[in-house]
Amino acid sequence: MKTKRKWLAVPGFLAIAAAAAMLSAYAGASSSQGNGPTQPIAFPHTVHAGTLKMNCVYCHFSATKSPDPGLPAVGTCMGCHTVVSPAKPGAQLLAGYWNRKQPVPWVRIHKLPEYVHFPHMRHVNAGVSCQTCHGQIQNMKQVYQQNSLNMGWCINCHVGRSNPPFKARYDCSTCHY
Repeated sequence: MKTKRKWLAVPGFLAIAAAAAMLSAYAGASSSQGNGPTQPIAFPHTVHAGTLKMNCVYCHFSATKSPDPGLPAVGTCMGCHTVVSPAKPGAQLLAGYWNRKQPVPWVRIHKLPEYVHFPHMRHVNAGVSCQTCHGQIQNMKQVYQQNSLNMGWCINCHVGRSNPPFKARYDCSTCHY
């Protein structure tokens, strides 16, 4: 009789887990596919990553060594823009932040729920390109979240249904720890 009662708790647990997942997904815990907020500086990825073919890691410096890819320090930008195109409006906005000793208040585009961990360094170091998850950013006039980044989307990659095909662990503790 006790075993039967224990098994009756399983549907209740699953219902609570499903409700929590739905609430977090719709309560701003994660960003939505198509999310493309206006940034404080209209950073031209089409020029930097597209025309100039700058490696993403030049600006997102910690992507190979940290769970978070990092955002460029204003000094990284000013390293070039004190000499290259300093009169352009975007460079002048950068110089304003530089002179006030403030970081650029970038608006996060790709956000996962708090209960999901995505270590960028593991993915980048395994050969997953930035474009696999983030889309063809080098062609985006304004960066937006191209993919859903939901659990099913991630699992498809982990089981080898991606292009190129990757395979990785996909048990719960891989991302939920």
